[in-house]
Amino acid sequence: MKRVLLVNFAECPENLHFERALGRAVSRRRDVALDVLHDFDYHYDFIGAPVPPRGRRLRCGPLAGLKKTLGRYDSLVLLDFPKRSRCAGAFLWLARQAPAAKKFFIANHLIPMPGQNLAADLARKWRALAGVGAGWMLEADDRALWAAAGLAGARLLGRNYSADCVYYSPQAVEPGGYAFSAGSAGRDYAALAAGARRAGFGVKIFTDSRPGKLPGSPEVLPLAKNLHNLREAAARARAVVVPVKDAHINSSAGNSIAFLAMALGRPVLARRTPYMERYIKDGVNGFFYDRLTPAALAGGLRRIAALTPAALKKLGGAARRTVLAKANLDRFCAGFVKKYL
Repeated sequence: MKRVLLVNFAECPENLHFERALGRAVSRRRDVALDVLHDFDYHYDFIGAPVPPRGRRLRCGPLAGLKKTLGRYDSLVLLDFPKRSRCAGAFLWLARQAPAAKKFFIANHLIPMPGQNLAADLARKWRALAGVGAGWMLEADDRALWAAAGLAGARLLGRNYSADCVYYSPQAVEPGGYAFSAGSAGRDYAALAAGARRAGFGVKIFTDSRPGKLPGSPEVLPLAKNLHNLREAAARARAVVVPVKDAHINSSAGNSIAFLAMALGRPVLARRTPYMERYIKDGVNGFFYDRLTPAALAGGLRRIAALTPAALKKLGGAARRTVLAKANLDRFCAGFVKKYL
C-alpha cells in the first residue's frame, strides 16, 4: 500500500474542494492510502466532510510531535503555502527534510508576493522547493518568484484554475429574476447595477469590497460570510455576470465565478478576453460584453432573457460540458494520481 501525505495548510474553501477531489481520485486506487495534514480552524461543513481514503486527517501541531507521528511517505504533496505563520516551520521541514520518496507542490492560488506570506518568504530565502520533483503554478503566474523558491525549468508546470464540478453541479431549483455576481478584483458593480436595472433584472452581489451606493438598491452581502450560500445564489440566478473593468490587466479575472456558474449550468456574461475565449463561445455556452458599460451589460442580459427554456437548457448543458472538459478539478486530480502516484 502506497502512503501519500497531502499537506493542506492554506485554510480556504478552494483548498478543501481540492482535498476532496484528490480524495475522490485516490479512492479509485486500491493501492494508495491518503493522509491529510491540515491547519483548518473553520471546517466548511457545507462543502462536505473530508474523508481521506484509507487514511487519516491530522491537525498540524508542534514540529517535534509531527516528526514522531508522520513517519515516511511514498509521496508528499504540498498544497499552497500555509495561510498562518504558525505552520511555516512545519511547512519548511516537510518541503526540505521530511522523509518521502517523492515530493510535489501544487498551487491552488497565485504565489504570494514578497512580504505577504511568511512561509513563502522563507521558501524563497532557503530555496525550499529545490527538492520538489515537480510543481504546478496557476497559469500566467510569476515564474521568477517560483524560481526564487527553488522551483523552475522543466520541474515547474502550469495548470489552469479549475472548479469542483461535483459540488457545483446543476441544482433542481427555479431561477429567480436577478443577475448574480461575486468577488472583488477589478469589479465595477455600479455598471452591473445600472445595466441590470435597464434590462429589468434584480441584482445580488457577494463581495468583501465596498462598492458604495449603487443604482437600483441591489442586495449586497459580504462574500466571506456567505460562502455557504454561494452555490445556491448562483444556481438560482437568472444570469451570472462578471463585471470586470476594461483597464483591469488580468484577463482571467473572475474565472472562478464564471467556471462555477458554468458548472452549475447557468448562463454567464463575461468580459471578452483571449483567456475567456478559450472557455466561452458567445451565444453557445455563455455570452460576452466587449466594453464594460451599463448599455453593454443590459444588452447581454436581454439576450439571456430572450432565451426560450429549451435554448437555456441547451446553453447550460454546453457550459457545463466545457468546464468538465477544460476546468474540472476532478480531472486534474485524476491525472495527477494516475501519472505521479
